[in-house]
Amino acid sequence: MRRNLALMAACLCLSATARPQEQSFTLLRQAAHCLIASKSDAKHLLKGNPKTLSLGYFLDTSSYPGEEALYLVNYEGSTKGQAFVFFVGDRDRRRVFRLENNASFMRKKKGIEFVDPPLGGVWTQEHFEAAIEHIEQDPKMEVLVKDLRGSFPDIRCESYSDAR
Repeated sequence: MRRNLALMAACLCLSATARPQEQSFTLLRQAAHCLIASKSDAKHLLKGNPKTLSLGYFLDTSSYPGEEALYLVNYEGSTKGQAFVFFVGDRDRRRVFRLENNASFMRKKKGIEFVDPPLGGVWTQEHFEAAIEHIEQDPKMEVLVKDLRGSFPDIRCESYSDAR
C-alpha cells in the first residue's frame, strides 16, 4: 500500500512538471512560427538555409504591468544571436503574438554587447540583456524549421511594423 502511494505520488509529480514544459514548448514554437511567417524577420533567421533553429525564451510577467512579454532568442553558435520581444495576449479565441522589438547581440567576456541594439534606449537594452541572461541559464531547444512553416490556426501574428 505504501509503495503504491509512493508510486502514485511520483507519477503526479512527473505529470505536473511535464505539462508546463509542454506548454512552454508550444509557446516557443508559436512565437517562432510568427518570426518565420514574417518576411523581414525570416530573412535574418533563415540566412544560410538552416534545417533547425536553436531557441530559448523567457516570459516576463512583471516588467510591463498587465502585459506578458515573451523574449525569444535564436542562437547562432555559442557567442551570438538574435533576440526578439513579443507581447502576448488573446483576441477572438486566438493567442496573439505582437512582435515589438528585436536586437542582434554577441556574448563577450564582460557580458552582452549589442551588434544591432533594440529600439528604445537604455531601459529597453537592460531588459533585453536581463532576458538574454535568464534564457542562457536554461537549455536551448532545437526546433525544425519545417515544423514552424505549417499552419497555426490558433494564433495570430502581428508586428510593430504593421499598419494600424
